[in-house]
Amino acid sequence: AKENAAKALKNLSYCNDENKVAIAAAGAILPLVALLSSGTAEANALAAGALGNLACDDENKVAIAAAGAIPPLVALLSSGIDDTKEFAAGALVNLSCNDENKVAIAVAGAIPPLVALLASGIDDAKENAAKALKNLSYCNDENKVAIAAACAILPLVTLLSSGTAEANALAAGALGN
Repeated sequence: AKENAAKALKNLSYCNDENKVAIAAAGAILPLVALLSSGTAEANALAAGALGNLACDDENKVAIAAAGAIPPLVALLSSGIDDTKEFAAGALVNLSCNDENKVAIAVAGAIPPLVALLASGIDDAKENAAKALKNLSYCNDENKVAIAAACAILPLVTLLSSGTAEANALAAGALGN
């Protein structure tokens, strides 16, 4: 039942700003955060996907972080199925558009598993990892240093020539920051 609810919320929140606000107002963020660290791998992935969609809204970015979503999302980057890693990275992409969240994401240890996804993830996960690193490095010198220290340069350069066109552009953006 929780898995089906997470799937419904993910679908309802996709590209629908009114639904994103309504879903958050209905109190769905906390149960979705709880589902990140309980249930099946598929339920984890769907919860991460729903939170990622909800995080396209600026107020939801703050609420999702305040609900404690960042540490379990970071944990999902290196465990679970490919969809889980992809959706967790995608959620961090959207959450990282907030300056306070950038710091929290880095403090939670997201940079090393994001770097690992650049080399070992499926294409969509690689794109999300590159975009998250791009966002985390934008106007944040501490994150830039941490990203370089996590040995991200080589996998980003490799992604320039071996990834999808989208991954190429995102890797270039991350390197450009």
